Amino acid sequence: MSELQALTVPKWGMSMEEGELMEWHVSVGDSLAVGDPLVDIETSKIVNTAESTVAGTLVRITGQVGDTLDVGALLGVVANGETEQGEIDAFVAAFAPGATAAARSAGGGVETSPPDTAAPAPTVTAAQSVADLASGPDDSHIKSSPVARRLARQHNINLNNVEPTGRNGRVSKWDVEGVIGQRILPPDNRAPADPGTTAAVPAGSTADDSGVAASPVGRRLATQLGINLHDVPATGRNGRVSKRDVERAAIARFGTTAFSEDKLSGMRRTIAARLTESKQSIPHFRVGVDVEIDSLLQQRRYMNESLDQQLSVNDFVLKACAAALVQVPEVNVQFNGDRLRRFSEVNIAMAVAMEGGLITPVLRNVAAMSLPAIAARARELAGQAQSGQLSADDLQGGTFSVSNLGMYGVDEFDAIINPPQAAILAVAAGVRKAVVRGENLVPATVMRVTLSADHRAIDGAVAARFLQSLKGFLENPAAMLL
Repeated sequence: MSELQALTVPKWGMSMEEGELMEWHVSVGDSLAVGDPLVDIETSKIVNTAESTVAGTLVRITGQVGDTLDVGALLGVVANGETEQGEIDAFVAAFAPGATAAARSAGGGVETSPPDTAAPAPTVTAAQSVADLASGPDDSHIKSSPVARRLARQHNINLNNVEPTGRNGRVSKWDVEGVIGQRILPPDNRAPADPGTTAAVPAGSTADDSGVAASPVGRRLATQLGINLHDVPATGRNGRVSKRDVERAAIARFGTTAFSEDKLSGMRRTIAARLTESKQSIPHFRVGVDVEIDSLLQQRRYMNESLDQQLSVNDFVLKACAAALVQVPEVNVQFNGDRLRRFSEVNIAMAVAMEGGLITPVLRNVAAMSLPAIAARARELAGQAQSGQLSADDLQGGTFSVSNLGMYGVDEFDAIINPPQAAILAVAAGVRKAVVRGENLVPATVMRVTLSADHRAIDGAVAARFLQSLKGFLENPAAMLL
């Protein structure tokens, strides 16, 4: 039998009688040392972090976030050595605040008296509480946690209008937050009584909420759920919007907070880090142009049918980019501190979508390659990317990038520069539309291309010249086949 030791609610200050558990920093199975942070606890005066007073393995957490516990109450159990669940159960059942370690040992026979029961505080219906939460008799006698009482005062809520669910019939913080969540919307805009109908969802605030104090988790969840933080009553520490505040606002507005969350893969984390760095450190600017590609499509059809090729529109785009970069070499560059690196070879990084992220294998010396050679190499790299067979060399040395989402029917998009490159071309779908030719409107297949450029290395006029050159090659593909 291993030694079991209790983690308890500490006493901070002479007046502290209880505290509310806010956030755990450890999990069952973690190894603890004396002084390790355990859990954030909010009292009527402060928020502090309880630290471990013993060393060992955390085998049970008994205090849950949202619980209001008395000083000395059991938070968790720590063991030294292998421990059966039955031993832990017996230890928890026998625990009594202030008892000796010997008395609390498994099977120690410490008796615990059932908690005192009290008559529940007066409650009112939801409709009544929403209509007038502030009204009611003096609520000073209502049993409540210090946090709940302070929160009720902040939001002008009479505790007689809050149904208690806390220990010993007390009003808890969560009880008050539930009432706050009820009044976010008027009754007519809440979830409909008839499950076959859908309630109207009122428009939320459109004001910038970046200055609203919120926990990182709360802000992230609000973004995921499309909730403006101005629309969320704040009940968190120091007046911050908490995750729970956002959840209550979402339920009140939409009727649900249902979503899933997956841990980022290594690839996804790398992509996130690189693109965040790109957006934060590179001054992007964008220039776009519409390209008529009917001649290109006709040339592609002829080469595929008559010459037994397997050319895609993207192959033509890669070839045209290489030709344009030769004509406008000022785009085939990299910003390098106080220097500008110019490349004599055109190496194009081609974005390939795969499960879990995006990868950009590099086609080298594209300007010297024929269209069939570009097509064959692009297919080879895409296949190796999907099968995980790319080498490190295949992913390095790009001087320019192309991202094509045309196969997904995208009309237009902006791409983020792939550092240390200075430019990337976003290619959208070819769409049939009317264009002006002379005095007439004629149908044409139009494809939108958008260049994102690093303004430290490339000026607007240079970007415009590159797009002009690119447009010429794409609209007259024979010119780049010479």
